[in-house]
Amino acid sequence: MPSDKETIVIIGAGIVGVSTAYFTAKRLAKQYAEAERPRVVLLEQCEPGCSASGKSGGFLARHWSDGTDTEQLAQFSYDLHAKLAQEHNGSERWGYRPLNTFCAEIDRIPVMPAKQHKAVHQRSEAESVVTSIEVIAARAHSSSSVTTLEYSNPSTPSTSLDNDNQQTSTHGSISVPDVGGVKEVAPQVVPWLKTSLVNKLRQVGDTGSTAQVDPLKLTRTLLAEAKSYGLEHIRGKVIDVAETGYRPPIIELSIDSKLPKIRSAGNEQPNVLNIMNATHAESINVKAKKMGTTKPYIVLLDQGQDIPADKIVVACGAWVTSCLRWEAFRDVSASQIPIQGLRVHYLLAKPKEQIPAQAVFAEINGTVYSGEDAIEIYPRPDGSVFICGEALDDPEMPPHNPFEPVYSKRATGRLKQIVNDVTSALPFDMIQYGLACHLPVHAQGIPVISKVPSSKALYIAAGHGCWGILNGPATGLAVSELLVDGECTSLDLSNFRLDRWY
Repeated sequence: MPSDKETIVIIGAGIVGVSTAYFTAKRLAKQYAEAERPRVVLLEQCEPGCSASGKSGGFLARHWSDGTDTEQLAQFSYDLHAKLAQEHNGSERWGYRPLNTFCAEIDRIPVMPAKQHKAVHQRSEAESVVTSIEVIAARAHSSSSVTTLEYSNPSTPSTSLDNDNQQTSTHGSISVPDVGGVKEVAPQVVPWLKTSLVNKLRQVGDTGSTAQVDPLKLTRTLLAEAKSYGLEHIRGKVIDVAETGYRPPIIELSIDSKLPKIRSAGNEQPNVLNIMNATHAESINVKAKKMGTTKPYIVLLDQGQDIPADKIVVACGAWVTSCLRWEAFRDVSASQIPIQGLRVHYLLAKPKEQIPAQAVFAEINGTVYSGEDAIEIYPRPDGSVFICGEALDDPEMPPHNPFEPVYSKRATGRLKQIVNDVTSALPFDMIQYGLACHLPVHAQGIPVISKVPSSKALYIAAGHGCWGILNGPATGLAVSELLVDGECTSLDLSNFRLDRWY
């Protein structure tokens, strides 16, 4: 017999989905005895953190979203990271630590001989390999004393902004505050860069305002903690989410009318041609009857482990538009979740000597590569160094399986060369591997954290872009409040509602 317990299903085990599962399971464990506790199920077709949540830099900044729609979310989540680290020994378990952050302007890298340059840098992907600066244009959103930036998609018309002409600096996948008013420091402050090439070095964050985590370790640690509160983790691919009791409308073509009329099912009349196929909806109703469930939804998995559910959260990052094919999400349009996967490349290096806790955003002007490059370098407490930069503006969707190889050897090779040119601490033999992941980027530059307005209990949380690790915990807490309490009291989610733009 099916359980009468309320069942909450969360689809996607990245940082947003896992954070939602963690806070939901924790809240329910405090409110209910185990025998009466609602069931919380986390679904993931691969491994937890198998895409962007396990393959990103893990950089955290408290004030870099000030003046934008995500200001409250970012500040709240930055503080929440510190609380989680204190509660669960995050410094040891997922490498949480505050750090100093610098913006390095490198004027020019010496040009190599023409033949060598042609052999190394001629690219078959010349039309598609670009820096993130070209893929997502940063835009000023406030005239506050420290101007911060927000992403916009170049294919989408920009909305009116407070200060379109203000000089700003963008670096790789992260937008950096305007450095015009930031005092310069000596290049020797970051000695592991090639200081002779550093034209300007500015400190744009300190241990009170910037920090870092290892995002894969964070995601999997929160998952383990959620399991201790009763979370069920099931590996499986969702092929449909259906609404029980739903019957699609009938479209009737009357002999006396040239225009079709739509009416509810169940009152068939003579001379009516039903051109809406209701077979699938009827099969779902039959399935629900056989399962003996009265729950409003059924989640259908590829291996047949169908799950009746009361509430469903879709938090599958760059794959969130998959829900557009699911019957229960029929009222959600593609224009409401204009989220695409931006393919960003990264390297992981293991230098002989550990690099200090100094994150560097390096802007390289006038290079032999493409005129301007921007990379991010994050030394980690375990001695490894994460580097990211090269992005591909892909017209196609991310692969169905996040484990499928998606990286460009040309892009990772180019990134290796740039890193080798700016620091002697990370030569080629210190770089262990280079890969890529898909960042879920919303066309308006802000995530969706919302209930589907016309639904009984469907929710979407996705589109966090490069700030997914920073904002993931706060998003999870906010969604858990929607699920358990029916409203979010910790944050104002009006900026992130599904129907805000369309």
